[in-house]
Amino acid sequence: MNYKFGYPDMGIEVPPGTNLMLLGDLFSGKDILSKEFIREGLKNGEACIFVSTSDPIQETVEEFSDNDLEYLGMVNCISSRTDLAPDFAYINQVRFVSSPTELATIMAFINEFLDIFRDKDVKKIRIVFDSVSTLLMYSNLKTLYKFLHVLTNTVKSRNAVLLLTMEEGVHDKIEISSLQRLSQGLITMAEGEIQFNGFSRKKFQYETQDNRIILNGD
Repeated sequence: MNYKFGYPDMGIEVPPGTNLMLLGDLFSGKDILSKEFIREGLKNGEACIFVSTSDPIQETVEEFSDNDLEYLGMVNCISSRTDLAPDFAYINQVRFVSSPTELATIMAFINEFLDIFRDKDVKKIRIVFDSVSTLLMYSNLKTLYKFLHVLTNTVKSRNAVLLLTMEEGVHDKIEISSLQRLSQGLITMAEGEIQFNGFSRKKFQYETQDNRIILNGD
């Protein structure tokens, strides 16, 4: 079964095993779209893994607090266990990475969550990696490409779906085109337009309002 994107008016569904790249600038609303992708999975009883290289873990939990978080795994690269209260409710669902340079550790934690969800017999798993741009600040393109090559192949083998976010305007064309080759779909958000390429060819006009993506006509 395909993965629904979370906006019924788009009519977008993503086939299992698909790797997506989401490209947009800081003010495009790509963070809203990527987190809504996780919420849609949680709402549908799917397992989700959210990898954050920029948000403190408390903010991540707050983002998804309106959902049942039983099947949410979180990998956080900027917080530590000491940042949390001893009785933090979701401590068993968080894995802490000391730095975005620890790519092997990030991959190990993703695999750990994939195994946990497989043992729970959850059929569908979606992963959001927010963001690739942060990793490029700490690693070179060759090293990052190898890491993402392993990750995207893992997604394919598990029939999961992966959404990688990337910052527009801070990378050269070689970096973007090299990493884009690992995906089966590209989503761009710029100047009030969302455009899908690869698994879909649709485009929509939109605006951001109250931390939501509003499509034209909504």
